[in-house]
Amino acid sequence: MAKNVTLINKINSSFEIKCLTVLVKSYNTSITEKRFSKDWEEKTFSSHLVSLMKKCDLAIKYNFTITKEEELEDEDIDKGLKSPKEANPIDIRFHDIWKNELRLDFNVEAKNISLSEWRKSNGKKVNASQQQTEYITKGIDRFLTGHYKDKNGCMLGYLVNGNLDEVLVKINDKILKQKNASEYINSGFVLNKHQIFESIHNERKLNHLFFQYSN
Repeated sequence: MAKNVTLINKINSSFEIKCLTVLVKSYNTSITEKRFSKDWEEKTFSSHLVSLMKKCDLAIKYNFTITKEEELEDEDIDKGLKSPKEANPIDIRFHDIWKNELRLDFNVEAKNISLSEWRKSNGKKVNASQQQTEYITKGIDRFLTGHYKDKNGCMLGYLVNGNLDEVLVKINDKILKQKNASEYINSGFVLNKHQIFESIHNERKLNHLFFQYSN
């Protein structure tokens, strides 16, 4: 296919909406089935969602390939300029092929987030402030200047403590200290009755999903 940036962007945007729809639909299934625990680590939540998405009627209809903990393409590793140990797997990845011509990928970086310090059922203490910071430094920043800077994708927060409005205040306070107020996470659009958030950066616009698992 001759390179047509406008067409490619349109195809990728359509693909992104489909991926977000499958994510939201599978999250709703997760909540309905109630087979989760707020004690879970983020990788467990991601694995749980991937298993549901693979059975999702929309994902099957779209013929998506959905993987977890997949290492992304890295030219520096391919050329021997960087150790494979430095590879950073993406938590969830969608694949598709458009008309046998264009490979489509959508990457989801997931993080557990909490409002305040709490203890899991095994007594382990959860550092809420650290989770909020890592949502930025090991999440958002990877899409801006890090491992995922050239990749299509979004952030996904598993809310395991507190309510979303208060958590967003905490995260945005940290964004203000590390960046500036123009990069706040704000409401974006509604998809299947689920609020999708967005943040605007010099490098790109980034969408954010938050799935409530604290109840």
